[in-house]
Amino acid sequence: MLHAILDQISESEKPIIKIIFRNDDTRVVAFGLKKGLKLIDHQLPVNAKILMLKGEIEIDSKIEIVSLKEFDEYILPPKVIHQVTSLQDSMMLVILNFSEKSF
Repeated sequence: MLHAILDQISESEKPIIKIIFRNDDTRVVAFGLKKGLKLIDHQLPVNAKILMLKGEIEIDSKIEIVSLKEFDEYILPPKVIHQVTSLQDSMMLVILNFSEKSF
């Protein structure tokens, strides 16, 4: 599935979003973003751990601006409004933690 996302990134004018794993406590979502694409202001209801697999993104959370490159990771607290800009063709995994335990 990840190879398919990589193959589609450069041609896609929209984010590529695929759920990789899901159970009651955890959801793992793969995102593919072509260079220049933005995920406009949004928030997540739970803690999210972002793991970069390829490329570079910028996360603007209004609290801080963070640049993430290949193999970087970042924890985004719940309910923080943020936007994501792809600075290069990028792929990341977002792990959403619905349990009361932290990462």
